[in-house]
Amino acid sequence: MTKTVRILILIFASYITIAQTKQKFTVSGKVRHSFAYCGGAEPSEEMMAEFTKLKPYAGKTFYIRKGKTNNVKAMVILSFKADTAGNFSFQLPPGVYSIIQEPQVKKLNSKFYKKQHITADESCLKTWWEKPYYILEVQDKNISGLDFKFYHPCFISDDIPCLQYNGPMPP
Repeated sequence: MTKTVRILILIFASYITIAQTKQKFTVSGKVRHSFAYCGGAEPSEEMMAEFTKLKPYAGKTFYIRKGKTNNVKAMVILSFKADTAGNFSFQLPPGVYSIIQEPQVKKLNSKFYKKQHITADESCLKTWWEKPYYILEVQDKNISGLDFKFYHPCFISDDIPCLQYNGPMPP
């Protein structure tokens, strides 16, 4: 009888461990962005404050891979998108994850970013591509209040910090 009880306790403990590893936790936050003033008539202070104010970044998409570095060999396990208010929410089991941007999903091609009047710092691009936008560690509870911020410099449409506009400015 003692042997049977031990076996039952062992089976029960194994079941609890398996159930705990399948548990998922909610991760939530917001994505916001701001813009640079790009020339033309000089705006008032109020206009400038409104222009540079952080606003919801509706539709911004992110991807998640396991681990602390970005690697195309690692499978994307989840993607999420900010809603119209810039909010996002998703669930993951405990672990360490890399949150990356869409251009980081595929192998880096620096030529893609070189356009008329736009230069790309290749060393910066390589470092940026390898480093996740955010390293997320999910342990044993929900995570809330993440705040992802992006700044859009003049005439750069991508959210990549290694690009620079070198063309003419508007009058």
